[in-house]
Amino acid sequence: MVSFLFLIIFLCFAVVSALPPSIQPRQSWTVGFWAHELTDFGCKPIIFIWAKATIEPGNMGNTVGPALSDGLKAVFGPANVATQGVDYWGFIETNFYPGGAPPWGIYDMQLLLNAAATCPDSKIVAAGYSQGAALTHRAIEGLSDSVKERITAVVTFGDTQTLQDGGRIKDFDMNRTLIICNSGDAVCTGTLYVFPVHFDYVKWVPTAAYYLSAKLLHDAILNPWPNGSFVFPNVTIPTLPKIPLPPQPSEAVPLSLPPLPTPNIDVIDSRSNGLIS
Repeated sequence: MVSFLFLIIFLCFAVVSALPPSIQPRQSWTVGFWAHELTDFGCKPIIFIWAKATIEPGNMGNTVGPALSDGLKAVFGPANVATQGVDYWGFIETNFYPGGAPPWGIYDMQLLLNAAATCPDSKIVAAGYSQGAALTHRAIEGLSDSVKERITAVVTFGDTQTLQDGGRIKDFDMNRTLIICNSGDAVCTGTLYVFPVHFDYVKWVPTAAYYLSAKLLHDAILNPWPNGSFVFPNVTIPTLPKIPLPPQPSEAVPLSLPPLPTPNIDVIDSRSNGLIS
C-alpha cells in the first residue's frame, strides 16, 4: 500500500513537472512550444491565433508557428502582439475526421476567435499548418459573419483542405486569405500522403509575415488604433557623425588675376599718311 501511494505521488509530481512554465509578462517573444498570451494577458493591438501541425509539441509547435509569431513581433513590437496557440491534440488519426480536423480543436479555435473579437480595438490574424490548416478552415467557416469581419487576414501552410475547399476558406473573403503549398506537396492535392517537402515550410515564414503585416497596416489606415493603445517600440536611432570640412591651407591667399600688360603701339592717323606701326 505504501509503495502504491508513493507511485501515485511520483506520477503526480512528474505530470506537474512536465507542464509548461507560465509565461511571465517580461517574456514578450515566443518562448518554447507554448503561447497563451491572449488568455493570460488579454487584449493587445494585434491578436495572432495559431493552429499547429500534426504531432507537433505544445500548442505552437516547433517549426512555422513560433517563427511566424516572432516575425509579427519583429514588425510591430512584442508588446503589441498577443500570440495564442490552439490547445488541441493533433494526432495522425485526427486527420481523417470529416473536414480534416477534430471537433474539439475546431471548437477551441472558434472559442479563441470569438474571444478575440470581443477586444474592440484589436486586429485579428490567424494561421495554421498541415492539420492546423484544416482546423483553420473548419473553425473560420463556422463563425458568425460579424466575427469573420473582425479577422484581418489568414495564412495556411501545407493545407490539407486546399483541393477540397477550392483553394479558399469557405464563406471567407479570398482577398484576406493566403494558402501556401510547396510544389510536390501531395497533401495539397486532396491526399494524406506525406513527403519530405511537406516539412519544408519555415522558408515561407517571411512571405507570410509580410502578407499579414501588409494587411494589418492597410487595416490600420482605414481603422487606426486609438491613441495610446499601440505601444511604439523604444528604438534609439543613432545620430550621424558630422561631416568633416575639407582641409584648408595654413595661409589662404585669395586668387587674383595678374595686371594686363599695357600695349605700346604708335598709331599714326591713317588719314594723314596711311601708316600704322
